Amino acid sequence: MPSAQEAALLRVAQEALHNALRHSGATAVRVELHPGRAGRGAVLTVTDDGAGFVPDDVRRAGRHLGLVSMRDRAAGVGGTLRIESAPGRGTVVVLEVPGG
Repeated sequence: MPSAQEAALLRVAQEALHNALRHSGATAVRVELHPGRAGRGAVLTVTDDGAGFVPDDVRRAGRHLGLVSMRDRAAGVGGTLRIESAPGRGTVVVLEVPGG
C-alpha cells in the first residue's frame, strides 16, 4: 500500500478516536482494519457507543473541522469516507482506500 494511504488511515483513525474521546462520552470504542475489496487496499472502521450526533447539524453549526479533515484525507488518496451517526446511537467512521 502506498505510504500516503497508510498515513491517511492512521490520521483518520487518530481523528475518529480523538472525536470519540472528546465529544461522545463513549464507554467503548472499537478500531478495525481489514483488507479492501478483492484483497486490495484497506477498510478502517472506528465505532463508538457514545452520544452520537446529526452530521448535517454539525456542518451547519460550523463545528466540523475534524470531519472536513477526515474527508480531505480520504479524497487525497482516492479513498471514500462514510460517517454514520444519530443521537443516542453512537458513531461509525469508515474509510476505504483502494491500495496501490
